[in-house]
Amino acid sequence: MKTVRINLVTWMVIALVGLYAGGFGLLAARAYDAHETGGAFDLGNYAQALWYAARGEGLRLTTVPEFGSTRFAMHVEPILFLLAPLYAAAGYDPRFLLWFQAGFIGLGGIPLYALARRRLASDWAALGIVFAYLLLPALESVTLFDFHAVGLMPTLVLAGCYFLDRALTTSTDQKGLWWGHALCEQGETRADARTRWSPILLGTLCFGLALATKEDVPLHLFLFGVYLMLMRRRWYAGAVLSATSAVWFYVAVFLIIPAARPDSAHSPYLGFFSRLGNTPVEILTSPLHTPGTWLELLTAPDTLYGIGMLIIPFAITPLLGLPFLIIAAPTFAIALFSSNPLMHRLETYHYAAPAIPFVALAAVDGMARLSSWLERTLPPRLRGNTPLFVTLGVVLIALGYHHYRGYSPLARAFHWPTVTPHHVLGSALAASIPPDAPVVAQAELVPLVANRPYVRVWTGPFDEQAEYYLLDVSHPAFTNRNEAQERLLADIAYEPTVGLVASQDGYLLLKKGAPRTPITPEFFSFILADMPPGASELHATFGTVLQLVGFETARLATDREAEPLLTLYWHVLQPIEQDLFIAIFLLDAHDVPVGVTLVQQPATVWWPTSRWQAGDHIRMTANTFPWWSGDRTRFGYGIGVLPMGADPWDVHARLSVTHTDERFMPIDQGTILPLVRFVRIAGIPYAE
Repeated sequence: MKTVRINLVTWMVIALVGLYAGGFGLLAARAYDAHETGGAFDLGNYAQALWYAARGEGLRLTTVPEFGSTRFAMHVEPILFLLAPLYAAAGYDPRFLLWFQAGFIGLGGIPLYALARRRLASDWAALGIVFAYLLLPALESVTLFDFHAVGLMPTLVLAGCYFLDRALTTSTDQKGLWWGHALCEQGETRADARTRWSPILLGTLCFGLALATKEDVPLHLFLFGVYLMLMRRRWYAGAVLSATSAVWFYVAVFLIIPAARPDSAHSPYLGFFSRLGNTPVEILTSPLHTPGTWLELLTAPDTLYGIGMLIIPFAITPLLGLPFLIIAAPTFAIALFSSNPLMHRLETYHYAAPAIPFVALAAVDGMARLSSWLERTLPPRLRGNTPLFVTLGVVLIALGYHHYRGYSPLARAFHWPTVTPHHVLGSALAASIPPDAPVVAQAELVPLVANRPYVRVWTGPFDEQAEYYLLDVSHPAFTNRNEAQERLLADIAYEPTVGLVASQDGYLLLKKGAPRTPITPEFFSFILADMPPGASELHATFGTVLQLVGFETARLATDREAEPLLTLYWHVLQPIEQDLFIAIFLLDAHDVPVGVTLVQQPATVWWPTSRWQAGDHIRMTANTFPWWSGDRTRFGYGIGVLPMGADPWDVHARLSVTHTDERFMPIDQGTILPLVRFVRIAGIPYAE
């Protein structure tokens, strides 16, 4: 038996993979405990679908009935049937999905290392590309933004490419996937033919599983098959891969999704591409009949910015490996041509996943081409270690880019989720609900109650089929946009069939048929709270009734580029005879007001200022803003107080600000207090 020896560099790759899997698995699981996942969209959806699948009832869903009663109405991901038994064995704990995804994505570094070592002819250079790959912010966002079946695709494709490379390489043809000639050379021995069958079968399995992760993956593998045929002259392998991908794409998009939809229509996501067409065929052929629109979308700033998110961390070397980069084109088109701006956020959500393996392969190929060119042009004394020098440059740029945009502790914006007694209480309330009871929950809490026959996302009013309702009005992602919290308060007040089971620290657990009792004082503890250590202190008096004594800023955990959150700490000086409106002003770089909030923040919905008593300490988190500051490098927040119903732009309606610290000087005739300034660095806001 041949002894397999693992050298030092290979052990380092294994260590990197383990560090990534363990670190990001822990980070994702911690975010779950801190209620910082994407919620119903998408961890909750996957958890319920897998719960049903483990019981042999298909990938059923109840969270969003208008999309259909099965996950196939949204996406075609049959690989979930293989995960369902594992999910059941893990006790139906959604954290298992997060750990599994982190580990599986991290494993992609191993086949990438093997492929890069072959192409770059250097173990150390291959180690460098794996390091840059695992530092890729887009890959880390796929890992951390909930669980998605397509998150498994990069590792499966890289493994499939590795086995394909093995299968296409014989004793007389050592060029395989990267260079390639005919599949079978005349000098190939019978031993070569026999040893090719094992990697062929393993590669086929990997590509087959990759196709099963999402319905758009076949577009990439179709192009990969074309690449094998045209660029590498691997006619048989390429034709089989392209044909299989085309057939599966047709079955998934034209047969499975319409059959699962309530209206038998195509995927609801096609509406995001209405400028290109209304059907899959129209959209796919749009470059032919709407070339002007395609050119406009292709050169749009968001498109170029999105492509840059994947090629700049590799020091733009993927451009030199253009054939592989072209294989990533479907993801760029789907994500960046969409009218949904969230899909343009390739470093925030999971949309970059199908493109990532091909961008990484393009980087490897580009590094090899650059190294070869340098070998021919540099003076002889500088040749010999060119791949190492090129890799060093890639690693340094990857580290620099990751510092500004990454998610690990090496990144400037690193966030470690804090699990507080508030989160423990919410998890306990969710666990107290009977396992088979129908539940409606706030989107952010759906993963806590997803393993049951019926769970829906709270959109109001009350659901006739639900028995329990679980809400956290203090959650930073539960805004009062479109007066959502005000409508919830009204629904609770006027719905006679629903009563309180528990109300504590911002949580409401309601039950159909429960006694109609008032909200308890314990519910308001998220508002009636002292200022914690570490908050920024100040003293500013508004009129004669309120004193602002401190503030904190934070970023929304699920979207670090969104408007920063602002928490204000008030001291009530005397009883307030009428309700006041606390307005948050958006200030430009010169402290000029350019925007203002027009609806109440959640705290004053549930505890209006008319209930504030002299001596009270009030905590108020502002999370509802009508503006978008993403196009501003510098901006700030200011505070104004005025009677409820008055025009916040009316300077005469606002209370005057007095007794302020020298650091905070009022503006606009002394009625707005500039409180905090932000600077966006690489798109992420930081308090100055």
